[in-house]
This record gives sequence, structure tokens and C-alpha cells, in this order.
Amino acid sequence: MAWTMQNGPAGRADASSRKDARFIGDVMGSYVLAARAQTPGAVQVFACRSRSVSAHEAVVNAPVSGAPGDALTMTLQGLGLVRGRITRILEGGFAVAFDCTEQERAVLSSRIDWLKRRTLKTVSDRRAHKRVLPRETRASLTLGDGQRFDCFIIDMSQSGVAVSADVLPPVGSLAGVGAVPGRVVRHIEAGFAVQFGEVQQIGQLEALLTLKTSDHRILAGERLKLSK
Repeated sequence: MAWTMQNGPAGRADASSRKDARFIGDVMGSYVLAARAQTPGAVQVFACRSRSVSAHEAVVNAPVSGAPGDALTMTLQGLGLVRGRITRILEGGFAVAFDCTEQERAVLSSRIDWLKRRTLKTVSDRRAHKRVLPRETRASLTLGDGQRFDCFIIDMSQSGVAVSADVLPPVGSLAGVGAVPGRVVRHIEAGFAVQFGEVQQIGQLEALLTLKTSDHRILAGERLKLSK
């Protein structure tokens, strides 16, 4: 099992005192399913958000779940790189049991303990519109040709949304998330960013993005507007 030390505390951990450490809250990350590694053309890296993590397992929201028993590699911010297997499928995600030695588990416990105590720092954000994490991460993605996919909302702002899905549409192509149309403006490590055709009201945005709709007129209207 590999570990990276860039995002967590250094030093040895006291396994006996920290073996039951658990962090309940949002931790952003990404994962790769081993079963997809040999599939040509398949999206390999997906974004996820841990809701609860301990030295033994994590419960995450994710766009592609795999199946119980599937091996995966996961990176969680502040905790590093871990390997494990899916133990059960949940609505909107899955639970994963970590595969590590007792020494590695003690290090992970130390990092979780550090994460619990860490004081979040306010970082200056020069974006015109601040990005926020939605409470609901599941949404529907509609491409310009009418294809629809389930997707995972990484974060959102009044001007755009970052998503992860089992598809990687070309930059410049039309893409609607929920009931909000836009265009793909860039690819990111675990997905892509969609810029909205119009600035949205942040208070209503999550409801619009997670709206289940089969109305493809949202993209038709966007196509007409952007072609002018």
C-alpha cells in the first residue's frame, strides 16, 4: 500500500490510542476502479466525496459504484492514497474497506485525528463567483446529441459546475446538468467543467442542477442562443 505525506501530518502514530479515529464530514477525493483499467477508452478517474472515514473504511458519494469486491485506489484530501475493496453499494455511492497493514492503519488514524483537529483556514479566492459544495451530489447530465448520463457534482458556482461522470465530452460541446444548460470549457483530473449560458442565482442553483428532467429543450435553447 502506498502513502503520500504531502497532505497529512508527519511522524509516527500511536496505534493503540488512535486506531478507532473517525472523521464524519466532507472530504473530497478521487478514485480509480481496477476493473476499468484495462477497458480501452473508458473514463479511468472519478471524483468522490467521503461522508465518513475511519482507519478501516470510508463511505463515499461517487458517480460510478462498481460492484462489491471490486478493488480500487482512492486519494482523499489530507489523508493520502489508500487501496481497498468495495464492501457494499449505497444510494449515490458505496462503502470501501481499506487494505493495509497495522502500521499503515496507525498512520491513517493519525492523519484522521489531525484532520479532526485542523482549523480550516480562509483562502483568498480570486474567482468572480465563489465555488460551493452542494448537499446533494447526484445529478443528470445531458449531452448535445441527447445522450444522458448520471453524474456527480464536484462543486458549483453561479457561473458553472464541475462534474464527474462515465463520459468525457469534448471541450466546447454542449452539456446540460439538471435543468441548467452550458458548454464544456475544460477537462480536470477527475471530470470536466461546464460553464452556464447565463449566471445563476446561487440560492436556487442546487435545486436546478439536481432536477430530474427529460426536457431536452434546455440544450436546444442554448444551442440557438450561442449560435447567434
